[in-house]
Amino acid sequence: MFIDIGASNREEAESFGVRPGDSVVPVCDFTVMNNEKLLMAKAWDNRIGCAIAIEVLKQLKDSDHPNEVYGVGTVQEEVGLRGAKTSSQAIEPDIGFSVDVGIAGDTPGVSKAEAQAEIGKGPQILVYDASLISHKGLRELVVDTADAENIPYQYDAMAAGGTDGGAIQLTANGVPALSICIPTRYIHTHAGILNQDDFDNAVKLIVAVIKKLDAETVKTLTFK
Repeated sequence: MFIDIGASNREEAESFGVRPGDSVVPVCDFTVMNNEKLLMAKAWDNRIGCAIAIEVLKQLKDSDHPNEVYGVGTVQEEVGLRGAKTSSQAIEPDIGFSVDVGIAGDTPGVSKAEAQAEIGKGPQILVYDASLISHKGLRELVVDTADAENIPYQYDAMAAGGTDGGAIQLTANGVPALSICIPTRYIHTHAGILNQDDFDNAVKLIVAVIKKLDAETVKTLTFK
């Protein structure tokens, strides 16, 4: 990729204050589309995951539940799940959720075989990706909760790519982990599009699951 900053040579570029290793940030203001449920912005991967974690913590703040909940915004997921490794080792969780974007297939040129999910039809429950085969018991708990609460969801799987769940599961003696994703169009571009309803339903689902995760339920998942 060549990015023209209007410099004629290296010396001129350096006079602009540009140095090797500087970050480049694409410009794309947060935009509510004409269909107000659709939201466009750069780097939904993975700012939407941070937003979900924050909203979950807000909703749990004044509610009665038996857990200690950590919301972590990790770094360097794309280059080896590095932030998830260090944060998981620090926290040593009993259960782990990674919240991320998923691939939406409802765009021209994408077949159902390549991407099954559609925006607006609920968060994706990831059965597996290249980093994580989801914990069956935890997955069933989440799906059963969604059914009981009438929260829409979509199953999905990715043969390539991964999420922080792949690092969480390997913490200490092993941690039941599951990835819950928001289907997003044009991920890894500066103009991703997702649906507000999918965000709201992901938050609602995670909050409902956390309220169910008492010590006995966790014990059935972890065998501790």
